[in-house]
Amino acid sequence: MSRKSTRPTVATIARDLGISPATVSYALNDKPGVSAAMRERVLVRAHEVGWTPHSGAQALRRGRSGNVGLVLIRDPQEVSREPFYSSVTAGIESATSAHGYELLIRFVQGGADAESDVFRTWAHQRRVDGVVLLDIAEDDHRPAVLESLNMDFSVLGHYTGPESFAKVMTAEADDARTVVEHIVERGYDGCIQLTGPEQFAHERSRLELLRSLCQEHGIPHVHASGPYTIDAGLAAFEASDLQLSSRPAVVASSDLLAIGALRGALRRGLAVPEQLGLVSWDDSLIAELTVPAVTALARRPFEMGHHAGDLLVRQIEGAEPPCTVLEVEPASLIGRESTGAL
Repeated sequence: MSRKSTRPTVATIARDLGISPATVSYALNDKPGVSAAMRERVLVRAHEVGWTPHSGAQALRRGRSGNVGLVLIRDPQEVSREPFYSSVTAGIESATSAHGYELLIRFVQGGADAESDVFRTWAHQRRVDGVVLLDIAEDDHRPAVLESLNMDFSVLGHYTGPESFAKVMTAEADDARTVVEHIVERGYDGCIQLTGPEQFAHERSRLELLRSLCQEHGIPHVHASGPYTIDAGLAAFEASDLQLSSRPAVVASSDLLAIGALRGALRRGLAVPEQLGLVSWDDSLIAELTVPAVTALARRPFEMGHHAGDLLVRQIEGAEPPCTVLEVEPASLIGRESTGAL
């Protein structure tokens, strides 16, 4: 036998007060036709019995689904081991759920075109009211697809385009300067930069920034790229020119890439930080607990995701103009053993 729900409803309040459910509904939704005294009675009783609005019914009345979407062009197992994406996703969910929205997550393997297909399906089925875009690429076509579908979206990244969207921007230029100045101050005389996939705009930006800053400080710079995995970091490090300078530093775009580079250094018998420095662009518990602990930028990915989710919902509900831009403060550098900065 199915259990009867004990959740208080409009009918519960109507029965308790001896009035019609329609009167209760008008009072709770602040509609005309109910006196101020009756509205007050209904609101008091609703509070007493612990009544809360049904999110699904509210979404239907607003002509919305009550859902926000996030598509990741990644292997789910890879994401489960990637602290940055896990934190960003948790931040998005925290913000959207605070507004009463559910977060739908979809993983795809077919690149941006496969992601756009998901957007079209969601729009056709009215599954989501908006989406958060991550990993913005150079000449990214996804924003144009979303605008053609008349779907709200927010961007976590540095995309600029004609579409109407909210954006959370990170302080890449300030963060790059912080990293380069740190390795120079610690006596490193070369930079081996390990980036994520080069099609991402933020990776292209980091590459250009570090290359320019190294030239400014008169130290050589080389780079290699790959997925955000430990194996990719190891492969990129082993393919790098370690004869770049007498005492180079590796700057990795993620903590997992940094751990891969650290494994490569240990295989070659290089002492860290004495012979080789190591800095990660993303801080995490992994960077803190590995031996030696890795110097890293504390970029607060949970807050980034929270901002992106919050801006999106506010845009959906008309509380924030689509062109809103939120600039995240520069990250602080957490000095650890990998650069001898304890």
